[in-house]
Amino acid sequence: MATYAEQIAQWRQQRAQQQIADRVNQIRQEHTQVIRERDQAIADNDMETAELRDMDCQQLEQEHAQYVRPQQPPMDQRLARWGAMNKDYIDRLIAAHGNEKVTHYLNTIDQRLTAPKNPYGGGGFGLSRYSQDYFDRGKDWLQLYSEQDTGIPYEPNATLTADEAAKISGLSPKAYNQAAQEIGRQGRFSWQQKR
Repeated sequence: MATYAEQIAQWRQQRAQQQIADRVNQIRQEHTQVIRERDQAIADNDMETAELRDMDCQQLEQEHAQYVRPQQPPMDQRLARWGAMNKDYIDRLIAAHGNEKVTHYLNTIDQRLTAPKNPYGGGGFGLSRYSQDYFDRGKDWLQLYSEQDTGIPYEPNATLTADEAAKISGLSPKAYNQAAQEIGRQGRFSWQQKR
C-alpha cells in the first residue's frame, strides 16, 4: 500500500492532469468562438477585428500545443542498450560537436545501414534496423570512419582521458584533476573499494 506522501503526490498529479484537461477543453471552446468571430469580421470586411481575432487564434493554438504534444514513441530497448554501452564515445562526440551534429551523424549512419542495397552502387546495406547485423556493421563503420568524420575515434570500451572527462564535466583540467585527487585520497574510486 502507498504511503501517505505517495498518496498525496498521486492526488496532486491527478489534480494537475484534471486542470490541464479542463484548460484544454476551455481552449478548444474559446478557439471555436474566436474563429467564428474572425470569420464573421472577414465577411463584414472588418479587417482590423479579423486581424485581432486571428492573433487570438494563434495564441490559443500555441497554448494548446503546450498541453497537447504528440507522443514520442518509446526508444527501442536495443538502441538504448547500445547507447548505454557506448556512452563514453557518445559523450566525447557531444563534447566536441554538440548534440545536434552528433544526432545528425548517427542518423546518417543509420540511413546508410538501412537503405536498400543497390547492385549498381550507391545504395545502402539493406539491414533490418536494430538487428545484430545492423549493430555489427554500425560498429565496423564507426571504427573505420569515425575519426575521419568527427575527429573522435570509435574505440569500444575505451576510457576517457582526464582532459576529455574535464571538458565533458564542464571543469577546467586543473579543477578536474584536483577533484580526482581528492576522491583518490578519500578512497572513493571503485577500484579502491574492497569487494
